Amino acid sequence: MSARVELHCHSTCSDGTLSPAALIVRAKKEGLRALVLTDHDTVSGFEEAREAGLARGLRVACGIEINTAEGGNTHVLGYGIDPASTVLAGKLVEFRKRRRIRIRRIIEKLNERGIVLTYEEVVGDSVDEDSIGRPHIADALRHRKVVKSRSEAFERFLAPGGEAFVESMGPSVAEAVEAIREAGGWSSLAHPGTVEPNADFEGWVEAGLGGIEAYYGSHTGPQVEKFLAIAKRYGLAATGGSDFHGPGTGREDLGKSRLTEAAFAQLESRFNFLS
Repeated sequence: MSARVELHCHSTCSDGTLSPAALIVRAKKEGLRALVLTDHDTVSGFEEAREAGLARGLRVACGIEINTAEGGNTHVLGYGIDPASTVLAGKLVEFRKRRRIRIRRIIEKLNERGIVLTYEEVVGDSVDEDSIGRPHIADALRHRKVVKSRSEAFERFLAPGGEAFVESMGPSVAEAVEAIREAGGWSSLAHPGTVEPNADFEGWVEAGLGGIEAYYGSHTGPQVEKFLAIAKRYGLAATGGSDFHGPGTGREDLGKSRLTEAAFAQLESRFNFLS
């Protein structure tokens, strides 16, 4: 039986298209009973989500997704963290600085290819500059009608092999795991199906990685079984989530993951949900 919870989702505080409060409204409409907000490299949306959750009777917890520079598309989810951690806040300032440098370099590459785009245009009136990322460039390209969707923008320009791709300048996985630990939390490898096969997984476990997102929304049945076996082998928690980003993003299935009720019950106390 699938758990009616969401442990991996994003708001407009990173690259989602719903505000934290609107995300909570959507979660209630979908019949969810608990949600962890995991914006990229920021916890700035948690307070708004917390207040909306209290008002609407939805259990909410603070999480994060830290983008790293390892293993291709390797991101680390942080759970059970203290949103007021000054140590985490200091490290996130540096991580976001690197993110902005990368975005400017991508824009330069696009300009070199005759696609006129400015940093200010990407930020616009609604993007939180602290968490600016490639999806915001994709949205700007879509607005200019260079592409029709975020996915097309990534395929043509922003993903590895794309015309304007720039390698991640994020922290190492070990740095991300340590930042989460210092904020009182524990870490889980996000969407492991997108990680390079030759990535240093054992090294990440040795660095303190505590879980793996086996029940990721788009994983096939065989993939779920593969990552559950890895979780068992290394003694990791098996987490799951849809990676919801909101309307117009191609990732719109809030709460639609393969996470089972039994798997959630084993981990529930570790998320620090507000009752």
